[in-house]
Parts: sequence; structure tokens; C-alpha cells
Amino acid sequence: MIHIYDELCSYCGACIAVCPENIITLMDLHLVIDQPKCIDCAKCIKGCPVGALAMERNEKIYYPEYEGRGLF
Repeated sequence: MIHIYDELCSYCGACIAVCPENIITLMDLHLVIDQPKCIDCAKCIKGCPVGALAMERNEKIYYPEYEGRGLF
């Protein structure tokens, strides 16, 4: 499950661009992820330049290393 930190999100769309399943949308300045269709690849998390996404598994939240984030 992908955890979204709305207060950190800049709504840049980087996570939307890298999602291979195309399940992330921006609605009314909020990210919406179709969680049941998520394949837990974490590309959205790594693609987020501001760290607004994290992976939740077994009631623990995991953050990727900040270095190497973003599309470029």
C-alpha cells in the first residue's frame, strides 16, 4: 500500500508519469491511488522529488533513500 503525505505533495505529477499501471490520478489537489491495482513496484515513491509517498507493509512505513529521487 502506498501512503500519501498530502502536506508534502507539490502536485507535480511525477508519480503519475512513472506509474506503470496508470493508477494514480490527481483529483481536486489530492492524489488518488487505486490501491487494489497497485503492484508495489515503488516507482512512484522513487519518482517523487519531495518525498510525499511511502510504502506501507505489515503496518510499517518504509521510505526510499532520498538520493536518486525524481524523474531526472
